Amino acid sequence: MKQPRPSLREIVRPPQITDFIENGVVSPGTGSGSSDPDVELRIPVPGELYEAFLLKIAEQGLSLPEAVREMLLDYLMKEG
Repeated sequence: MKQPRPSLREIVRPPQITDFIENGVVSPGTGSGSSDPDVELRIPVPGELYEAFLLKIAEQGLSLPEAVREMLLDYLMKEG
């Protein structure tokens, strides 16, 4: 009997990505090797872009970590 073919979503977005998107779970071995669950991310941006970003997240009632998580999720959904 034939095995069912994986869906395009399963191919493009593996279970590890789905776990992160839906539950915020990071699989072991996918980080920087640190035991700290948080990762520091540095992105140089112009000051006015940073100020606009802070204004936008304040309007939406988000904290900076919540906003960054939302941006990463949006990116993963679009690229995945």
